[in-house]
Amino acid sequence: MRQCENLIDSLVYYIRGTIADYKPDDKSTENCVCILHNLSYQMEVELPQMYASELHESRLNLAPKTKTPGCFGSRSAKIIQRLDPKCPLLEEKGSPCGIEWLWSAITVRMYLSIMARSIRPYTQEAAIGALQNITARNGLVSKAIAHTIVQRENGLLQVRKMLQEGERDVKKSAVSLLSNISRYRELHADIVKQVLPQLVVMLPNSDTDTDLPTEVTVSLCHILINLSQDETQHVRAIVNHGSLPKIINISAKDNGFGPTRAGQAACILLHSMWSHSELHGAYRKAGYRKADFVNSRTSKAVNSIQL
Repeated sequence: MRQCENLIDSLVYYIRGTIADYKPDDKSTENCVCILHNLSYQMEVELPQMYASELHESRLNLAPKTKTPGCFGSRSAKIIQRLDPKCPLLEEKGSPCGIEWLWSAITVRMYLSIMARSIRPYTQEAAIGALQNITARNGLVSKAIAHTIVQRENGLLQVRKMLQEGERDVKKSAVSLLSNISRYRELHADIVKQVLPQLVVMLPNSDTDTDLPTEVTVSLCHILINLSQDETQHVRAIVNHGSLPKIINISAKDNGFGPTRAGQAACILLHSMWSHSELHGAYRKAGYRKADFVNSRTSKAVNSIQL
């Protein structure tokens, strides 16, 4: 289907038209977004060789020359606009065609517009899911898409809206997208500022006290682990939003053979939070001890990922 002539172009054209006409909630728009969501799954892994080679080269070369992945030569869209390894952005120039739409900056903007304007849960979920798919890999292209969402398009505003107002599956997809985005340290400040309160609210009071799937709790913990790696001020913000009782309760959950997946993630998070020695006094003042953060369960969880 990715190689079907004019299919992807037609889907994007239709969706952009309904957005422009302020009619993003018709069933056909939902179907089009859902198809694009499916077509973006494992995009980089399953691309034809001519595209895969371009994306692979962009990942491996720390300072590559700008490429055109082109099915139509010079008309094709470039992949990377700014080749700073810390802050790459998707190329704005060019006219995408066919499969190139799947990673285009124009398409990223289209998905965010759908999230802002549509009230149909399946349409919202498909738009977020497509963004999740195209940020899922570890290469430079996924990194560029993540930076484009946050830094150029201010897309965390729409993600926050989905966390606040979305139905269960919409929230699940939004958390998965944030888990991908949180891998990049230079985006952590934006995440903390714009969506941290909603993430902490979503944390259950225990591993089973939630109407969201366990994997969402795992993803929430992983986001907080990423945010707590380097910046003490980010850990302070996590604590100030009232997360510690929830994290400790989740870390204690056991399935009979050891911590649950969510419990293990919470254990690793607690261990990471204690590594910021500047906060030890604040922890103690709030009534927490070192044993709440570093104990046999949390140490075992940390050691298990280092093996």
